[in-house]
Amino acid sequence: MDSKFKYLIGALAILLTALTAWFLKSIVLYITISIILSLIGQPLVRLFSKIKIRRFRFPSSVNALLALITMILLLAAFFSLFIPLLVEEARIVSKINPLDVVAAFQEPLKNLEQFLQKYQISMGDGEPIEKIIASKLTSVFGFHEISNYARQIIGVTGSIIAAFFSISFITFFLMEDEHLIYNIVLLLTPAKLTEKVKEIMSDSKRLLTRYFIGILLDMAFVAACTSIGLSIFGLKNAMLIGLFAGILNVIPYIGPLLGAGFAILIGVSCNLNLDFYTQLIPLIGKIAMTFLAVQLLDALFFQPLVISKTVKAHPLEIFLVILTAGTAAGIGAMVIAVPVYTIIRIFAKEFLNNFKIVQKLTADLEDPSKKNI
Repeated sequence: MDSKFKYLIGALAILLTALTAWFLKSIVLYITISIILSLIGQPLVRLFSKIKIRRFRFPSSVNALLALITMILLLAAFFSLFIPLLVEEARIVSKINPLDVVAAFQEPLKNLEQFLQKYQISMGDGEPIEKIIASKLTSVFGFHEISNYARQIIGVTGSIIAAFFSISFITFFLMEDEHLIYNIVLLLTPAKLTEKVKEIMSDSKRLLTRYFIGILLDMAFVAACTSIGLSIFGLKNAMLIGLFAGILNVIPYIGPLLGAGFAILIGVSCNLNLDFYTQLIPLIGKIAMTFLAVQLLDALFFQPLVISKTVKAHPLEIFLVILTAGTAAGIGAMVIAVPVYTIIRIFAKEFLNNFKIVQKLTADLEDPSKKNI
């Protein structure tokens, strides 16, 4: 009876925690982002802690502050490069005349209309395709829609500023005391599980720090290669497209497709004066070839070298995990699939190591530095 009562209390506690997390989801999100940033920033904190002026060393609070300022400056440098390019592209798009778009695609649209007429397929109320597309483009690029987007951006700005300061504040304290969450978790852990929880948190921190730094390096690699490749082909705003490609590459498998679609959209919108068959189609082909080449380099060389080794998992294993997560819960789950799977493997290594399949999947998780202890 006592054991059943304990299980009931445990289940109620888990349910209460889940409900609290749901109602406070914004705060939970801030804390999660702060934990990730603190893991990325810890190497910077350690670097600043090694600075010595005669016998004086900076206290941990100063090291954490310097690391946070460095991260903010890097983020500001990124946005100072990214935002002007984005504003310039928005200015170009806002000046696009829908009739010019229709004129640029007049020949393929006529071929499409003949095809539809041949098979008696109607669109709308039987209006010409050119008129339908011009009407749709007018609604997309119209002043009313652009003003709506502007109002939405202004409305979100306040929330972004509040989130920025909240996340910065939490990140600072997590970097100042890297054992803060560790100590809190141990306070809530039963005494008989303390050693296993210590091992889990140690391994999780080690692997997740490497993973998130690897993701940043992968984003930089994709952004640089895409920008260089498109610049070689003379595409305008190659750097903007490369930055977008790097950011979207965080989304496994779908991100590169979205990046390629964005690149083609930018490439076409900036070159509406080109002939469709002799110039515009080859341009689209060059963009597609660039993205294909970069993704092959990333998938065959960079990711196995950086991502797979950081989480100590086989590339096929990672692929199946991401595919399963995407099928079950969509794009968001694909983004967090690998870190969540890494934590699950660490838990399984500590609590389910009697099973052969767990022994096989977690064989590479042992920290090499511990083998000599």
